[in-house]
Amino acid sequence: MAVVKKDDDGWKFLILRRADAESYGGCWGFMTGSKQGTETVAQLVVRELHEETGLKPQSMWATENLVQFYEPEYDKIWILPVIVAVVTTNARVTLSAENSEFVWMAAEQAKRRVSWKNLVRAIDDIAEELEIFPARNWVEIVV
Repeated sequence: MAVVKKDDDGWKFLILRRADAESYGGCWGFMTGSKQGTETVAQLVVRELHEETGLKPQSMWATENLVQFYEPEYDKIWILPVIVAVVTTNARVTLSAENSEFVWMAAEQAKRRVSWKNLVRAIDDIAEELEIFPARNWVEIVV
């Protein structure tokens, strides 16, 4: 999930550093999460956003972007939709133990910070689409 906010300097991405004890400890990237029971993706986004950062989305958008990666801990390949969660400009992050640091960054900075090339491509696409927010190819997700 790409968490973004718009301030006076433009759109910023929330980039998180995974805690050392977690899968991919020390790596920088987007927030991720797994569905619990029968929850929808929208419910997952709201829950994980609150649990990991204390934030609440103003709006959520389904994009056509997918991120895939292999997680050795579970011996699984994950293919995840990239959901954009928009938060308020003055949003205050309160990290859970899953992440050890966070930064808000413009797209160009965020692309240099993230640990995976597929996130670099996702940031490029999302940044371009944010220029015409909401992008024509985005679908709003309502809880």
